Amino acid sequence: MPPTQVLIPGNAKRGTPLMLAAPSVALDLPLRVLVRDDCQGSTRASFHTAAELEGAHALPAAPRRWLLRSGWFLTRWARRRPG
Repeated sequence: MPPTQVLIPGNAKRGTPLMLAAPSVALDLPLRVLVRDDCQGSTRASFHTAAELEGAHALPAAPRRWLLRSGWFLTRWARRRPG
């Protein structure tokens, strides 16, 4: 198996309101990012996007804003990774 890590950038202060608003979102929190090397020697980052999580869980507007900001951050981070 190639080098692989799971990063967990969780925040209880942010995740708790999401879980109170839509309890099923607890299945996907804390957010997780799978970082691995592929067969070509590149590094790949995989995670559920904010849009995917929003679609899977009926989130009200206020907690949804935090999830969208987190998704934006993860997307920017993944695009900046070398590999």
